[in-house]
Amino acid sequence: MPSSDAAAGRRWRRALAAAAGALLLALAAIVGRVVWFDAYWLFRESPPWLAQTGGGNRLLDRQTRRAKVLQAMTRDYEVALVGSSTVYHGLDPRDVAPDLKGRVFNAGISALVADELPVVASVVRSRRGVERVVLGLDYFMFSRRELPAVRLSRSLLTASGRWNALLGSLVSEYAIRDSFLHRVAGAEDPGAWTRDGFRITPPLPPELTLRNDETRRRTTAPYRPETLARLDEALAALRGRSLTVYLAPVSPAQRRLMAELDLLDDFARWRTDTAQAAGAHGARFLDLADLGADHPFDPREGSNEVWLDNLHYTPVLGRQILERVGLRGPGQPE
Repeated sequence: MPSSDAAAGRRWRRALAAAAGALLLALAAIVGRVVWFDAYWLFRESPPWLAQTGGGNRLLDRQTRRAKVLQAMTRDYEVALVGSSTVYHGLDPRDVAPDLKGRVFNAGISALVADELPVVASVVRSRRGVERVVLGLDYFMFSRRELPAVRLSRSLLTASGRWNALLGSLVSEYAIRDSFLHRVAGAEDPGAWTRDGFRITPPLPPELTLRNDETRRRTTAPYRPETLARLDEALAALRGRSLTVYLAPVSPAQRRLMAELDLLDDFARWRTDTAQAAGAHGARFLDLADLGADHPFDPREGSNEVWLDNLHYTPVLGRQILERVGLRGPGQPE
């Protein structure tokens, strides 16, 4: 009887070992597929979808929060550009000084709100190689009536939360589902992404700039001073890094809109409050809200050389910002 029990035990152990081996092989195949396709551009210089789409990626357009946070955790960089879509549309890391090329990552995130700033700051701070952070703020971050339905999780404030996010990028339902060309191809927005986080966007036709103007009319709202607490939290998290805070340029069209909505006093108060917050944390502060004010923009005419739409400036203005924050030399050729 004991010998038969021992034989049964050996059979069970062999069966368990075989099952474990099969599971590990399946897991390795899944991870291999995810890393090879690299839908969120985390692991490879040139993932296979890049040649097919030319840099267009529907997931990066629609899941920008997920993509940019994961990229910020996996890229090798020394300078982080942090902010909203104004940052990733306007500040091209290829425009920095020659000695900084290849060392700058654009961590701009679409429709980023002040509540999410501490999360991005914590992710950037977790990268030991990051020495310098340039934080671009815009009025929309601090005035949005309703927070976006999908926001950055505050679990990313912790090392365990960040590790869980990285593991999820390798082994999760979304990682497997998104590892196919049809998931990234067919981007609705014109343009393409670069590996350093910048989005190349062609001039927008009048129908798009008018649509964006209508959106701003619906969403431009009074300043919410309580959101400054999150800015304070983010600035505190970045202590020890060389930190520059700037206010994004505001187009003449958007300024007219704020005047029509009687929000210019709110805008002025926001400028003062953010300057004081940056000063309290020892950060260098630049109010660049008036930069580009002498370049007219009419949404009825589409994008021009300086403005993509009411809110977003082009790299023409972006190069001036890079120069003022110290990332580009004066008179540096384009």
